[in-house]
Amino acid sequence: MNAVLSSIAKGITVCYSEVFPDQSDDFFHLAYIGKLFLIADSYCMNPDCKCQEAVLKFVQVYPREGKKADSFIIRYKLNGRGYTILERNGFTKREIQAIVMHFTPDDTILKLLNERYEEMKEKAKEILS
Repeated sequence: MNAVLSSIAKGITVCYSEVFPDQSDDFFHLAYIGKLFLIADSYCMNPDCKCQEAVLKFVQVYPREGKKADSFIIRYKLNGRGYTILERNGFTKREIQAIVMHFTPDDTILKLLNERYEEMKEKAKEILS
C-alpha cells in the first residue's frame, strides 16, 4: 500500500486492480474487428481532487508470444463528454476514436467507471484516515 500512498501524495493515478486486486473484473476486455484489448482503468485518489476523470490504457493482446503489445492511453471524462489522447503508440486518432466508441456504445461503461472512481476515492479516504 506504500506505492498507493506515494501516488496519492504525488497526484499520480492509481490502477483500480492495484487497489482492489481480488476482484474478478480487474481489467475490462474488448473485442474489436478481430483484435482483443485489455483495458486498465486508473484514477486520481486525492480525496480533495474533483477531476472526474479516468485514465484508460488499452493494450492489444496478441495470441503469439514474443510480439510487443500495442497500446494507447486516454484520459476519459466521467461526465461522458469526451477524452484526451495521452499516448498513441502507433494508433491513429481515427482508430482510437473507433475503438473508444466501440468500448462505450452506451452509458453502461460510463456508469461502471463512475462507480469505480467513487470506490477509489472512498478507499483513499480510508487509507489516509
